[in-house]
Amino acid sequence: MTMKTAKLCSLVILLISISLADISLDGNWMFNIGDDSSWARIELNDSSWYSITVPGSWESQGFVDYDGIAWYRIHFNLDSIYQAKDTLFLHLGKIRTIARPFINGVALADTLTVFDSSKTAFYKIPGGLLHSENLLAIKIDNPSGDGGITRGPVFLSTYRPRRTIVSTEHKAHRSWYNLPFSNGISAASYNVKNRNFTNFTPHIFMQYSNAEHTDLVASAARTILFKNRREIALTEMETVSSGYINGTGIIHHKLRNKDCVLDQYAFSPFTSDGPFWVFYTVLSGDSIGDYSLNFEIDDLAQGMNIGKWSFQEDGRKWLFVVCNYDKSLDPKSYGVIRKYKNEHPGFSALLREIGWWKNWQRTSILPQNLSEIERSVYLQSLALLKMAQSREKFPSRGQIVHTFPPDKMAVAAVPGMSFSIDAFLKSGHVEEALAALQFIMNSNSGSLKHYSWSGENRGLGQNYTVSVNYYHGNGTEATDTREFGPIIQMGNFGLLLGNLKLYLETTDDIRFLEYYWPKISSEIADLIINNIDAGGLIRADNGFYNEGAQKHYFYSSASAYRGLVAAVWLARMVNDESRAQQYEIAAITLRNAIESNFINESGGVKSFLEGGETNLDAATAWGLLWVFTPQDIISKETLAAFEKHLRLNNGFVRFPSESRRNGNEWVVGDMIIADLNQYMTNFKKAGALKHWISAQSFNNYGLIPEYFNAINSSYTGTVPLCGLGAGIYVSSFWGE
Repeated sequence: MTMKTAKLCSLVILLISISLADISLDGNWMFNIGDDSSWARIELNDSSWYSITVPGSWESQGFVDYDGIAWYRIHFNLDSIYQAKDTLFLHLGKIRTIARPFINGVALADTLTVFDSSKTAFYKIPGGLLHSENLLAIKIDNPSGDGGITRGPVFLSTYRPRRTIVSTEHKAHRSWYNLPFSNGISAASYNVKNRNFTNFTPHIFMQYSNAEHTDLVASAARTILFKNRREIALTEMETVSSGYINGTGIIHHKLRNKDCVLDQYAFSPFTSDGPFWVFYTVLSGDSIGDYSLNFEIDDLAQGMNIGKWSFQEDGRKWLFVVCNYDKSLDPKSYGVIRKYKNEHPGFSALLREIGWWKNWQRTSILPQNLSEIERSVYLQSLALLKMAQSREKFPSRGQIVHTFPPDKMAVAAVPGMSFSIDAFLKSGHVEEALAALQFIMNSNSGSLKHYSWSGENRGLGQNYTVSVNYYHGNGTEATDTREFGPIIQMGNFGLLLGNLKLYLETTDDIRFLEYYWPKISSEIADLIINNIDAGGLIRADNGFYNEGAQKHYFYSSASAYRGLVAAVWLARMVNDESRAQQYEIAAITLRNAIESNFINESGGVKSFLEGGETNLDAATAWGLLWVFTPQDIISKETLAAFEKHLRLNNGFVRFPSESRRNGNEWVVGDMIIADLNQYMTNFKKAGALKHWISAQSFNNYGLIPEYFNAINSSYTGTVPLCGLGAGIYVSSFWGE
């Protein structure tokens, strides 16, 4: 071939390549809501599916208010010239919110990909995957708002777009503005954006019993600022600073305009033993003579008493508001307010509360080498745990709520209490840890000793001390019953045994152990042994807050193993050698069963037995710390699987995206995976995760949420998390 001919052939090939037109896929597609992995297959008969136009949201085409997973399918033909291309690109327009496409049944991505809905999505199609007749199937998961392929065009092309939309690192930023405050009895919250107070409740738990619900005693309150009798909206004033006085439960919001500075303070005083709220509003500046203050509270319940006093001196005006609630409707209860005011002239109530918190935090043990951000979040996390622990009289005293009212999760869930106890002990607050342990040991549990569900005995078969789920305010065990029966978390028993061991190691309180040992041995440790099934593992349960049918979860058996190891140590502390040997044999046997059943073909841990080889759950990171050596191949392979299948933005989701459960970054998982990395000497990865959580929390008033949103890492889910947020954060600096 001559040089001229070669150049001509190259030019022809180039012209053919350039002239290949885009293949439009806009138009009618097949559509179905729900999720089934078989919907990606070529052989599936989709003739009964709905018809939908692409692009366009599914809400605009009849599927109004549908949030969840849906599938799109389209069949298309392709000329041989396209089939011969080494690489083609699938352009999917703009997607809400998470997608995974399949060409002829082959996934174009290992997992679901999170997309920024303002950008164009695309995927690379490997050579040899396309034929003359083809199927494109797309699984899309949209948790809220308009879902689907919302904007086009959708097409195949031979060129790569300029930018790829993939999961990316996000910066820490403020996205949460609702701040709870409590004295362990009453609670309320302050909204920094709206400049108002809401959710006044006389308890920190939502249910005292099955029949008695905690209601609001006031719906909202606000400071009203007037200038020459005209109201000045506080939302129009500039924020100078906002949040908690660090390490306390005291709200402080400083606002200003061109004339004055306004400081708002709010707290529920720990010097009070009842439902009590205190507010200070202080106005300062050169022109305050033109201004006046008032305080308004809406929807007061009977028994809610309010006292308001105003003062002016030294170029300042301030309003002092005190509220209390007396369920008995005693007419003398207002006297409590007047007495409080008389005992706290001027700013002494605020100064006394600041002093109370400083004195409490004085006993806090801080880890070495904390950054300033970590120190701030650490102290605020301790303050949150203190506010979350009930100071009411028996039987609620000592319980620690999962979050604050009016959230339905304002209950004392055992895992949250366990991690709170751990945090209190490690940080030097033994009194609070003891109160929580006494609450559990004296609680009224055992309602599922015998329980029949659909003709099957789901009961635990004996008396037991620790709730299988959570507690009502009166200390009674509670759980939820759903489609597959009652929620049972067998891991709770192992968690408490771990707490008891740490308490004894910290305090040498042998009298406590001797007093409760009959219960600890027979109704906690023995119960674990008696609920090991024929396969050698803890009976099927709901693991760590797992929905659906009960399964054999790695987390539950790992927690039981850890608990039995602790029980051996506790038994020998009280010279009960026969039980120590019994627990030791059971622990060894259980560990062997764990290794025999939960290790998958790649050498990592699977989350549960009934789901195949590759099921993953970030919660298994705890089990790795409890059962295996962090440096062994099992831990390394499991962590590698987390990195491959659970990694999202700066952290991790809890479950693989295909499982749908929740596609947001799971903050609890971030923290325990950070701990796992630390033990595996992956210090850089551990530090990056810890820094990410700390920075986000620091920007959001020291509060830790359940999730970071998949799209922008804003706070979502339950906020704040107490034991499973603040508690784990504090404990993470001290190790397992």
